[in-house]
Amino acid sequence: MSDFETPSHTYTRPPMTRGVDPQRMNWLWQLILQATDLDTADVRAALAAAGVGGADKRIASWQAQDGDDNYFPLTIAELERNLRSVVAWKAKQSEQET
Repeated sequence: MSDFETPSHTYTRPPMTRGVDPQRMNWLWQLILQATDLDTADVRAALAAAGVGGADKRIASWQAQDGDDNYFPLTIAELERNLRSVVAWKAKQSEQET
């Protein structure tokens, strides 16, 4: 099937496989890291460039499993800030390379 052919079925929204708590988005953060080439060192650098301090413990806690001693819930606001910081940091890195 080419990119321009009509699909044989219509899109349906997949069912939620878990409850979504906007105050506990660690699982989504872990999924993003697994699905992309995003490295925690890059995240640390991006957060530092954005003026976010104390990122080392937070980054480790976002990757911990719920129930671990160092687990700390990641909020949807932090997740957005992290991703926006990484996007801005990568754009700046790209500008410096050209």
